[in-house]
Amino acid sequence: MIAVDCNLLALNSPEDILPYPATKSGLLDEDKGHIKFGYPSSSYPVLNMPYILEDYDGNNIPPGFYEIVLSPDRKTMYFVQSNQIKASIPVAKLVEKMVSQEEERQRIKEQEKLYKKYKNNPRKRPRDQTERKKQADMSATIDASPDEYYILKYKNGNIEATGYIIK
Repeated sequence: MIAVDCNLLALNSPEDILPYPATKSGLLDEDKGHIKFGYPSSSYPVLNMPYILEDYDGNNIPPGFYEIVLSPDRKTMYFVQSNQIKASIPVAKLVEKMVSQEEERQRIKEQEKLYKKYKNNPRKRPRDQTERKKQADMSATIDASPDEYYILKYKNGNIEATGYIIK
């Protein structure tokens, strides 16, 4: 006869027993629609970094989610996590496109059309989506295809920056 102690089973978490992590809906968080297709809640792009970055002093940055922030003087990119700067990367290449006056006129013309169309019923007028379009146009990626360095690419609206991190 074998005695089974049920208290020991209750102390273990399901992650210790099951071979795969348990998800309530069967989807991982990154596959859910409101995360995959939703607009970002920050004005900076978020980087999902899968690599461990080390410097020559032995300090490292673990994998995780980091906001990539371009400094106001546009010479440095910062890895920010929980409003704390974890690392700074010098900008090697910067491309800043100017917003043309024609695009701005077109945007104002579209807004005026909407105001005229919904003049009598302002509650049905759609909201101004320019800020959301700006947020949807931002991205940050890191590429490890060269063997000597990582390539960090930053894009936020009309600003594109590239930085290199030596392995």
